[in-house]
Amino acid sequence: MRRHGHPPARGVLTALLLTGSLWACDFLDPITADPNAVPEAALDQLFTGIQVNTWFFGEGQISRLAALWTQQMTGTDRQFTALDAYIFNEQDTDTEFQAIYTGGGLVDLKAAKALAEEQGRSVYLGILKVHEAYLFGMAASLWGDIPYSEAADPAIETPVLDDQARVYAAVQNLLSEAIGELGGSGGPGGADLSFGGDPATWRAVARTLKARFHMHWAESDPSRYGQAIAEAREGILDAAGNWEAVHGATAFENNVWHQFARDRSGYISAGDHLLPLMRERGDPRIAQYFTEVPDGGYLAPFESGAAPASQISETGRAAPDANFPLATCAENAYILAEAHHMSGSEAEALSAAREGLACQEAYYGVDLSGVGETIGALAAPALLDAILEQKYIAQFLNIDVWNDYKRTCRPDLEPRPGGVPGRFFYGLTERQTNSGNIPEPAQQPARNDNDPSGCN
Repeated sequence: MRRHGHPPARGVLTALLLTGSLWACDFLDPITADPNAVPEAALDQLFTGIQVNTWFFGEGQISRLAALWTQQMTGTDRQFTALDAYIFNEQDTDTEFQAIYTGGGLVDLKAAKALAEEQGRSVYLGILKVHEAYLFGMAASLWGDIPYSEAADPAIETPVLDDQARVYAAVQNLLSEAIGELGGSGGPGGADLSFGGDPATWRAVARTLKARFHMHWAESDPSRYGQAIAEAREGILDAAGNWEAVHGATAFENNVWHQFARDRSGYISAGDHLLPLMRERGDPRIAQYFTEVPDGGYLAPFESGAAPASQISETGRAAPDANFPLATCAENAYILAEAHHMSGSEAEALSAAREGLACQEAYYGVDLSGVGETIGALAAPALLDAILEQKYIAQFLNIDVWNDYKRTCRPDLEPRPGGVPGRFFYGLTERQTNSGNIPEPAQQPARNDNDPSGCN
């Protein structure tokens, strides 16, 4: 079921995902340079680890928590019933917090960027910067203030927390640098498992990420809508340009949600909000997302009682070889739609919303013309509700759906008691090794600076 993008070299991907299956055990330690090694091989080796680390960051535990807390999925067994009810601690994303620094994180990114610069490989450098920007932009959205400017420096054992706004500014600057460097030469070729080193495609990804990160601040700074529009106009405009984690049919290449459903069957079931929403709308994507119950049809856990509930579809989005979208043309279109609406341009908002539907039609091979007709008849504020609802559906399992909810309070969920969390706790390992800068959980803020107001 691989969709779009360039197929990876099977031996490389198998080896990477075999390593990635050990994700909970610091799976890709920084590579020690061999003075006899060919520099290009060292750079490619670093980059393959960076790619896999980025994919697992976007597709693993954080994706599961974001899906639970926005009710795209529902925790129905073991620890996931507690996580579904917002009972979590500093160990639940400890591995993910470490991953932005080690095992294909910032340590390896710094080493790879240095090699790319030494070799005069501008395009390679730009692609590495896009990966770094994704990791640290998303990390700042999840944890707020994080170590960055002093991180991965061997001379600094306890890096300070950089203010969330400072991290975002650095990430935006990194993406601007990447866009410039992607106009040069010297790419990774086949070592780039996503796009084969194609600079134009990576430039579009960088623009979409810039737009996304501007939208993260729109709740507290409405001027970001205009900046998001400027970036998204040059972002991902076609489903063939979607940035995805790449998967294959053999066991160690499998989609991470497939692996989770296979190894922990019943721990997470279909979403209490998303499934009924799609069923009532007659949305044809539902078969790509969820399974039918034995008696036919689709049931969320709260509806099924003692009977089986629908699960994630292992022939659709959780098929063994289904790629996992990290940034897409649908997201880019809905960023434009929301930002145009909030800027008072209803006609442009509607046009962009239709483009978002077209991206989904191309990606899934479905007909969403009925949805387009419905949206076309709407005016504010119902149009904004429809735009955000369609983005919520299109962004299935993407981490950023949680950021969208925190920012817009849409969709209109019925949260579990206590309300949807505003941020993660810092990882336990980081607090233990950097205790002078990382506060105890009880002293950590409930929300991040870019999201000052809760929805509940």
